[in-house]
Amino acid sequence: MRPSKPFLAALALLAASACAPEGPYPSLAPRPIEKAMADSEELPAPTPISDDAGLPARLETLAAQARRGQADYQAALSEAQEAAAKAGPSGSDSWIVAQQALSRLEAARATTTTALADIDSLAMAEASAKPLSPADQERIDAAIREARALADRQQSEIVKLQAQIGH
Repeated sequence: MRPSKPFLAALALLAASACAPEGPYPSLAPRPIEKAMADSEELPAPTPISDDAGLPARLETLAAQARRGQADYQAALSEAQEAAAKAGPSGSDSWIVAQQALSRLEAARATTTTALADIDSLAMAEASAKPLSPADQERIDAAIREARALADRQQSEIVKLQAQIGH
């Protein structure tokens, strides 16, 4: 029995479709680096990153500066709160006194915000100079959290006083 012409035509089309045209397709064969990696037994262990011996002292100095700023801020805060409680309408003498107390409060806050900015700068400089050890990264993160918490609390209190005074 001889195959029919339609069957032979379909078989020819099927065979022709199985042959992909040659083109600029990348080879699926392993590249030289992949062969070398497969041949090597293990990658070398990463070199541990050592702690920066001077970093804790620098961070403590900046954190202490932020805490001093908080102490200065607290001293100015009670005066600003008293003046805000006594503030009259905008432009009155008591309103001006409250505005001046608020300005002194914001100036006292500058020590904390400067310390926070200096900690951020130190963190960026350290990270760009070399990889940080996990302990050093945690020290930096803790100093930033402490200073940022102080600065955020101070800002929140200033906003409340501004609303009370009618800034």
